[in-house]
Amino acid sequence: MEQALRSRIDQISREIPDSIADRMCFQLVDWDEEKRDYTFACRTQVWMRNFAGTLHGGMCATILDQAMGFVASCLKPGPGIAPTVQMEVNYHRPLIPGEEVLVKVHVVSVTRSLMNLTAEAMRLTSPDKVCLSGSGIFFYKPAEDHVANL
Repeated sequence: MEQALRSRIDQISREIPDSIADRMCFQLVDWDEEKRDYTFACRTQVWMRNFAGTLHGGMCATILDQAMGFVASCLKPGPGIAPTVQMEVNYHRPLIPGEEVLVKVHVVSVTRSLMNLTAEAMRLTSPDKVCLSGSGIFFYKPAEDHVANL
């Protein structure tokens, strides 16, 4: 799983450079496959701020969605896609543009076609204070189904 996650992150930079996911510079920093926990670090940037000067709520949701999406894409049983079909985000404390963020993802359950994950994000400088929490459901769609329905 570790190698699959690192490859998936590298794939973002190769195949969709300068995308939001690429510009956040995600890195896998810790993992416990037995507990199904994966921790990522990412960077925020000043352009991601809202009028109040904190990280825009949509960018906050994107951080959680992207981190959970990396894990979901590596959990799928074969070639295909794993889009987000439902996500909930709770905002506890603001994130500050320009700061590094830690995102802890936990795999709750995996069925034949659905993956249920949770995530928490905190500032690298205050890893004991949760800024965001959320959950997501990802749907596995095999490659042949995906191509047939385009």
